[in-house]
Amino acid sequence: MKKTSILAITALIVLLSAGQVFAHPPKAPSVSWDKSSETLTVTAEHSVNDPQKHYVLTFTVFEGNKQVLLKQYDDQGDAKTFSDSVILKGLKPGSSVRVQLVCNIMGSAESEITID
Repeated sequence: MKKTSILAITALIVLLSAGQVFAHPPKAPSVSWDKSSETLTVTAEHSVNDPQKHYVLTFTVFEGNKQVLLKQYDDQGDAKTFSDSVILKGLKPGSSVRVQLVCNIMGSAESEITID
């Protein structure tokens, strides 16, 4: 009886943690800057089975070490790719902008771009 209980508990733990085994962070985002519209566009591969349960949770933009934007999401919208565009007024030419995407289950990815 004790051996059966231990096996049942072990199986339950494995099943509950199985979702994290298949979870993964987004790939390094592709970042582009449109100077005329002051729009930053970010796209990252993040293939998921269910974009309502596994998705990019936050999109953060830093100019140097200063956070200039934080957006949160409730789903990904697309099962293969995360993508969003934001208008960022006042970014200085030559400044380094870092974009960070955080998965709601596991991991994050970052990329940098220099504003022209």
